[in-house]
Amino acid sequence: MAASTAKPTTRAPKKATKRTHRIVTKSTPLTSFMSSSQNLRRSGLALLTALVLSACASDAELDTRADLAGPEAQQIESFMNVMLWISYVVFAIVMGITLYAWKNFRIRTYDYEEGDWPEQIHGNDKLEYTWTAVPAIVLAIIAVFTVSLHQKLNDQDTNPITVEVAGEAVSWEPQIVVVGHQWWWEFQYHFGDTDIDQERIENLPVADITTATQMVIPKGQEIELEVTSRDVIHSFWIPSLNGKRDAVPGRQSAPWKIEAEEAGVYFGQCTEFCGLSHSRMRMQVVALEPADFQTWVTAQMEPASLSAEDLAYVDSLVAGDSVQAENVVQTGISTFRSKCSSCHLMEGVNDDEWSAEVVAEQLVAGAAPDLTHFASRTTFAGGILNVWDPETGDFNTNHLAQWLRNPESLKANFAKPATDGDNRMRGMPNLGLTTEEVDGLVALLQATSPKPSDTLIAETGVE
Repeated sequence: MAASTAKPTTRAPKKATKRTHRIVTKSTPLTSFMSSSQNLRRSGLALLTALVLSACASDAELDTRADLAGPEAQQIESFMNVMLWISYVVFAIVMGITLYAWKNFRIRTYDYEEGDWPEQIHGNDKLEYTWTAVPAIVLAIIAVFTVSLHQKLNDQDTNPITVEVAGEAVSWEPQIVVVGHQWWWEFQYHFGDTDIDQERIENLPVADITTATQMVIPKGQEIELEVTSRDVIHSFWIPSLNGKRDAVPGRQSAPWKIEAEEAGVYFGQCTEFCGLSHSRMRMQVVALEPADFQTWVTAQMEPASLSAEDLAYVDSLVAGDSVQAENVVQTGISTFRSKCSSCHLMEGVNDDEWSAEVVAEQLVAGAAPDLTHFASRTTFAGGILNVWDPETGDFNTNHLAQWLRNPESLKANFAKPATDGDNRMRGMPNLGLTTEEVDGLVALLQATSPKPSDTLIAETGVE
């Protein structure tokens, strides 16, 4: 039997494996602090950049330092420039002293031993007199300028102008009653001998002209303003013409005034938080040439500019006749009289049944915009929507229809009962109008006045 020989086996050499070591760094309070500090610096830099960029808007409607068209606004600007330079000097002195003290009197950490204190100085009379007297003198100078400016802003000149009203020449001391509402502005013009100084709004007679959102004035004339409110505190501010004046319910403001040296449009904003749509309570001042202002007054004194057929339809409704609407405007007339008369007035359409007492029962403010010459204005809904498209010049049918159909979709109104037991509302309610009723009201509102000039539409357009 042959012996078998075992063949020796060879083991393959092991491949060298590379052992990796993971270094784990342990977070310490110092590293966490450094990381959070870096994040804070990045966040601060981003915030600063955002603030700088947000201040670089061009053609802003409420730019408080551009387009200063009134002498009062120019006086405020000059005063602010002086105040800023005084502030710059004070800031430089204070920061200079602070940096000097920080550099020369600080305790360096490598020299610090427990109990070390900087040298204490007591009883330096010269320093104490100086840092007491200098600020007192500066504040006294500022006070003199402040009181002088305040007096100028509140002084009122007598500057009667002649206005033709209902075919008669009337001497009118330019005064306008400014009334704040949630959330729109009302402007009343009283011609003739009506004394409106310091009178509560409830005690004033019916105004010759009442308009909303846009105040129209003649250029180059000082316009005295009696500012008040019907519900809560508001604040009237046209930065290009003057500072702001609070509108307080129950009383007229102290005398206030504006003046536009040039014809143009000047934007404003309520500056006192007044509820849900405070930020969407805007207004404009439209300054016209004297002849154009007279044309505006004459047009505003007339009823709504309806056609002869539509006026005859109104007469039939007033007489109690049962008549059918023959066009879309007449549908709007019927709808307006049945669903809008409890709040809104449109002279020539529902003045036979409109009542201020009924309005006071419906609304907290006790008043709603007069719509007699709605189409002569260029903004509505508290100045946030265009009546006429500023680019095309077309009537803004879409926004107006949406406003009539569902006001809350465009502006928060909270048109609900004020409180339990008080059914009065604030703002424009949803009346549940049908499409036919909405179309009729849109056509009626467009027919109330001729279209304003394309220039005015473009200049008063809002975004």
